[in-house]
Amino acid sequence: MRHFIVLLIVLLTGCASTENVPPTGTDFVLDECPPFWNCVSTSSTTNYHGIEPIQLIEPLSESAWAAIKAEALELPGASLNEARYGYVNITCYSDGLGFPDYLELLIDAGKQQLNVRSQSRLGFYDMGVNRLRVERLRSQLVERGIAVD
Repeated sequence: MRHFIVLLIVLLTGCASTENVPPTGTDFVLDECPPFWNCVSTSSTTNYHGIEPIQLIEPLSESAWAAIKAEALELPGASLNEARYGYVNITCYSDGLGFPDYLELLIDAGKQQLNVRSQSRLGFYDMGVNRLRVERLRSQLVERGIAVD
């Protein structure tokens, strides 16, 4: 019975946000997704986990970055964990049961794009919630004139 409980905890516990985020700057990449179906990332190379970066209309400015953060914090259940110029880490809590998902945004100024990673903290299948969250953010940024459709 004890082994079953440990196995259940391992299966229901996903990974957190990107592990090796330096304390300053944006010269790093977001983690790929684990082998579970609970994550999307612009760094992932598999079809299921991969998602296109959000292409920005103009190079990043202070005002555009503030608007990007504001739009991300308008997502349902969003709560800010960490933010600095070019990187933000947000926890989005689901309606009802309040399951936590991590959303990370990282600017790639050289390519004028926003890299994203969204992963459920619990469970190994997210029913497409993380992909929908990123696409919702993409749509919001397009509506604000910050991103390309």
